[in-house]
Amino acid sequence: MSNSTRLPEYLKTKIASVDNKEYKFVRQILKKNNLNTVCDGARCPNKCECYSSKTATFLILGDTCTRNCAFCNISQKTPLNIDNDEPYHVALAVKELGLEYCVITSVTRDDLRNNHDFGSLHYVKTIDEVRKLNPEVKIEILTPDFKGDKVALDRIVMANPDIFNHNIETIKRLYPIARQMADYDCTLSVLNYMKSKGLKTKSGFMLGLGENMDEIKYLIMDLNSVNLDIVTVGQYIQPSKKHLQVLKYYTLEEYKEIEEFIKKNTKIYPIVSPLARSSYRAYEAYLAI
Repeated sequence: MSNSTRLPEYLKTKIASVDNKEYKFVRQILKKNNLNTVCDGARCPNKCECYSSKTATFLILGDTCTRNCAFCNISQKTPLNIDNDEPYHVALAVKELGLEYCVITSVTRDDLRNNHDFGSLHYVKTIDEVRKLNPEVKIEILTPDFKGDKVALDRIVMANPDIFNHNIETIKRLYPIARQMADYDCTLSVLNYMKSKGLKTKSGFMLGLGENMDEIKYLIMDLNSVNLDIVTVGQYIQPSKKHLQVLKYYTLEEYKEIEEFIKKNTKIYPIVSPLARSSYRAYEAYLAI
C-alpha cells in the first residue's frame, strides 16, 4: 500500500466508551423514539464526538435508499412504508436532547412519485412538528434532489428551514462512477433555485475518489456560481470492500490549500478538514454566515 492510500493517523477516531454518559443518553433517546441517524447508517467518523455532545443528525423516511451511490453505506433495498409518527418522534427527541440546532436528513425516496412528493411532504411535516415542540430551535435539512421537482422544492421553501443543504458529493467527471442515479447539473440547479427563493444554502463534497486539484477548484467555482453560503469538504473513507476504493488521502497541507482557495475566490463559508462531513460543526457554520 502506498503512502497516498494508507490511512493517516489524523483520520483514526476513537470509539465511544460504554461508560460515556452523554453517548449512552443519546442512544437511549434514539432507541426510545425508534429513530435512525445518519451517524450510524453512514458510519460517520464523528459519531463519538457528536453523541458525546448530545447531538445527532436524524435520518427520516426510513433507513433504506432507492439510489445506489457507490460510496455510501446506507442500505439499498426496497424501502419500507413511511412511519407517519416519525416527525413527532424527531420533535420529541430534539426536545429531550435539549438541542439548539437540529439537523434532519433522509434517504432518497424516488419511489414516492405521487403528488410530486419524493419525500418532501414528510420533510415539511417533520419541520412543523419540531417547531411545535421546540419553537426556538434552528433547523437545517440535508435533502436529496427530489428529482429537481419544483412542486416538491416549493414545499420546502414554504416550510422555511434555517439552512437548506444538498450535497454535490464529487466532481462532475466522477458522477457516472460514484453517483450513477444522480446528476451534477441537477444538484447545482436545485441549490440555485433554493437560493433564489431566499433560503440559505449549503453543500458538501468528498476528496479521494480520483479527482485532481484543478477539478476541485472548478467544482468550488461551480458552487460559487449558484451563490452557495456554506460548503463542507472532507476525506472519503471506504465503508467496506464493496464500496469505491480510496485513491488518495489528502494531506493537511492540501486541505489548507483548498480552504484558502475558497476564502480567496468565493464568499462561501468553508468547513474544510479530513473529518468534515455534511453536518459537522453545522451550528458553528450557521452562526458564522
